[in-house]
Amino acid sequence: MLLIVPDMQASCRVVAPLYPLREQEVGSSNLPAPTTYLSGTNSIIPLKFLIIFLALAILTSLLVGGTLAATSSPAFYEVRQGDFLGRIANSYGVTVSDLRKSNNLNSDVLQIGQKIRIDNPFHRNNDQKVQWERPIRKTGDVLRAFGPYKKKGILMPSTGTDVSCARGTAVSAPAIGVVRHIGHMDGFGTLIIIEHPNRYASVLSPLDPVTMAVKVGQALLSGDHLGRTGPPPENDTPPYLHVELRKNDKAVKPDPLLK
Repeated sequence: MLLIVPDMQASCRVVAPLYPLREQEVGSSNLPAPTTYLSGTNSIIPLKFLIIFLALAILTSLLVGGTLAATSSPAFYEVRQGDFLGRIANSYGVTVSDLRKSNNLNSDVLQIGQKIRIDNPFHRNNDQKVQWERPIRKTGDVLRAFGPYKKKGILMPSTGTDVSCARGTAVSAPAIGVVRHIGHMDGFGTLIIIEHPNRYASVLSPLDPVTMAVKVGQALLSGDHLGRTGPPPENDTPPYLHVELRKNDKAVKPDPLLK
């Protein structure tokens, strides 16, 4: 299978098979190395010019084969002050009966700090309206906007928006959701993928892995602390946060997260 990169001035052909990636393979050195040529020439383009493109292709595979496939995996919610089964069930798209069955509950009395298992979150209310908020308190200048852009004469996709922010900026959940992936990816650094209601998913990077305050499978409320921003993957780039929003695994403008 060939991956074709269109350009208005020149086309770029990447000769590399695209394999469905398992989550543990993301960032693996076992991925085949691509050989890239400019049409009509024998010039080889350095791999660094395409690292963002390839990383985005890997991210897409991850979201298809990893995040969306993992939506049937259980989530775990830690009971907080004022919680009751009805509120938890309504928030995560299940029923009170589902929660009782999943947790073998004989009583509706909950204890603060109690772990509640949520099977198939969001499957009963796919039309639930999502309330978005900024993942960082204050957004800076837009360093790279959503949509295609040119790099070294090659048309590259930008599936999210990069906004400047100081390194170490606190990052929070942009909406209620479930952590589905945390890991390193070339071109992104450490990223987190969060499943949200109504077939939405958000992607945030680069984060400092040392500061990560959540785990895969953890059920989140909007505004929950995730961690802090880490160094940008490119040495010559100022610190930023990559904000990506997907609907049915298709990248859409992340404007609702940046208002």
